[in-house]
Amino acid sequence: MKLATADMASTSTKDLEAIPSRTVGEVFAVDAQDSRLLRKIDWRIVPLMFLCYFLQFLDKVLINYANVMGLPKDLGLRGNDFSWMATAFFIAYAVAEFPQGYLLQRFPLAKVLGFNVLCWGITICCSAAAQNFAGMVALRTLLGCFEAVISPALVMSTSQWYTKRESGPRYGIWYCGLGAGQIVGGLVSFAAQHGDKNASFDGWRIMMVSIGAFNVGVACLVLTLFPDSVDGARFLNAEEKASIHRKLALDQGGNGAKVFRLASLREVFLDPQIWLLLLLTILIVIPSGVITTFSATLIRGFGYDARQSALLNMPSGVVSIASTLVCTCAILRGFPRWLSIVLLLVPTVVGAGLMSFVDAANQPGKLAGVYLINTIVAPLALIYTWVGANTAGYTKRVASNAVVAIGFSVANIIGPQTFQSRDAPDYIPAKVTIFAVAGGAMIVSVVLRLFYGFRNRRSVKERRAQLAELAAQGVTRQLREDENADQTDRTNKAFVYVY
Repeated sequence: MKLATADMASTSTKDLEAIPSRTVGEVFAVDAQDSRLLRKIDWRIVPLMFLCYFLQFLDKVLINYANVMGLPKDLGLRGNDFSWMATAFFIAYAVAEFPQGYLLQRFPLAKVLGFNVLCWGITICCSAAAQNFAGMVALRTLLGCFEAVISPALVMSTSQWYTKRESGPRYGIWYCGLGAGQIVGGLVSFAAQHGDKNASFDGWRIMMVSIGAFNVGVACLVLTLFPDSVDGARFLNAEEKASIHRKLALDQGGNGAKVFRLASLREVFLDPQIWLLLLLTILIVIPSGVITTFSATLIRGFGYDARQSALLNMPSGVVSIASTLVCTCAILRGFPRWLSIVLLLVPTVVGAGLMSFVDAANQPGKLAGVYLINTIVAPLALIYTWVGANTAGYTKRVASNAVVAIGFSVANIIGPQTFQSRDAPDYIPAKVTIFAVAGGAMIVSVVLRLFYGFRNRRSVKERRAQLAELAAQGVTRQLREDENADQTDRTNKAFVYVY
């Protein structure tokens, strides 16, 4: 990669004053060689990340489709048993976050991820054999423990390969696995419902075995093809690895040394941005959790049968994919993250209104409400980009991802519990909840933008001095010092926050 050192100091100083969120890495000229390297990384890394995220969401949404395929009758569920079955998964998910974070810190990233994918595939297969509520709850609890690795592992992997600017669309692509899971889940459910009604093996059990077996196959691909780190990537030569290290160090986007640092862990709990990101995650994921677990149930409540509900839920995945790609690609072109979140929440509020207050006989209007609410899925991808871009140091980044993932779990615990059997079939309290949390998420997004802007204004002088030092002393020495330091975003006074 060619570095424009001659005009680095002057250009960057002016740009930093005009656009505080701009990163150091954006002053580099990206040549054809770098583009080829990016494509090479993309084809090896991104499809596997997409498959992992697709499968973990599909595994979660299977219970949604099974609910309209006869699972409650087969397992003898009563009252709020289904809500508690969904909740058990996320309680385990939250509890397992820090143990999974420790494994990511202690062992090779790809091996930890692949082993967990293998375990959750086996667990899904075993779910087909469940005969009662207790057995299914136990298996859903195990599944939550294994799937807790997914977000920290994928965010860590993305941030160790791409700069802050490059990472946005990559987060978006693998996060589209969520929408793909909604679409494929609907197709699988629809197909499974065409089996023999008198067969001893029910349709939802066939669905579980099929998806679980596919998980096991993907786990084998991850264990054999997914690199643990840049240095461990066998598909790159030494010059290409060095180029990636230079780019990430200059962008202040690397993970730092893979060593546990207690001070970095302590900083996570003292940093206001982490608490704001946690709160934003909870507010955004509560409606997302409702839709993930109960969308097929809601659609069936509009007067459709089980097969129709499965098919009519598929457009929700299209909405999720479209909104995710639009917002993450907009980031690549410089559109603010915080404003993207606010804009994506507007159709969510409109959708909640349609679901809650449109006449029950107006099926198209209520369906439109379900589809519009799915735009709230995309902001979580933007939160992942914030965590990856605005935290530095390996320990802090792993712990920050774990905290956000716990927020994801807490929100998904709250979401299903807003659906109480006494509120059926309209579930008005659950729908009204979407209004409240969407409005709160808008406010927190604005607060985060102001907070990051304040921090960046305080560090303009430090960034100007750092750029001048890079131009005067050369890049290599500075890179080596940064790699050894493993600084967090708070200890590095020149760190640039993006918003």
